[in-house]
Amino acid sequence: MPERTVKIHTETDRMAADLAHVLRRTKKDVVRDAVRTFIDLHEHDIRRGAAASAERAAAASGSTEGARLLAAAGGDLMSLPLRDRLTVVRSDLLALLARHGGRSPRIIGDRWRDDDADLLELLVETDLTADDWHVLDAIHDAQRLLGVTVQFHDVTALGLVAPDRLERLEREAVPL
Repeated sequence: MPERTVKIHTETDRMAADLAHVLRRTKKDVVRDAVRTFIDLHEHDIRRGAAASAERAAAASGSTEGARLLAAAGGDLMSLPLRDRLTVVRSDLLALLARHGGRSPRIIGDRWRDDDADLLELLVETDLTADDWHVLDAIHDAQRLLGVTVQFHDVTALGLVAPDRLERLEREAVPL
């Protein structure tokens, strides 16, 4: 891997140099280990931020198609098939899930593609150690938004209690 020079604050450079001397390592090793430790400590926030960035980019690309579909339906969202409703409200659904603590939603099952679909199943990543996943509120809000029954399958919980089922669901899952 090619090396690059990184500018650091004078005091930080002095601390890295002192640590390197005491530990009999290079400053490069000290800084690399410090960054790795920082990443480990903040992994949850880093993953959440990366997922939010990816979701914002994906939402922006689908907004034109959603506007076209809604216009074709005369502004009546509920008259559209579920697959088209998902296109129209995708960014709202992603924001709703993020607000309630859900990340990286993926659609599972095939019923959502039918013209008369009345069920949407989502595979959602959550953090069981955080208090931000409010599943009942998320279900209620998603059902009001889409006008269909919504079921969530929690990746974290399934990984703990039913890893085989999680593996099968992840194989069939498609991004929202």
